[in-house]
Amino acid sequence: MQIRYAEHLPSVLKNINCTFPGREKVGVVGRTGSSKSTLIQAILRIVEPKEGSIIIDDVDICKIGLHDLRSRLSIIPQDPAMFEGIVRTNFRPTTAIF
Repeated sequence: MQIRYAEHLPSVLKNINCTFPGREKVGVVGRTGSSKSTLIQAILRIVEPKEGSIIIDDVDICKIGLHDLRSRLSIIPQDPAMFEGIVRTNFRPTTAIF
């Protein structure tokens, strides 16, 4: 897989192979500047791969709808955030707090 933010810019991720098994929790860790956030953006299809694919549970994520993809993933960002209510409510993906 290769990711670049614009056609005229160099690739920020090169020769990355990603296969994530279904129903597994996967952590992305690394040093500052190692493109962890870019990888997560690619997994969520905020940026699209210019070459290659990302496979989750034998499904190429570029071949399914964004809503279907994003409704099945949970991301816990590295920046802390304050939530209202109990932890269970905040981590339940189908619960909206207004």
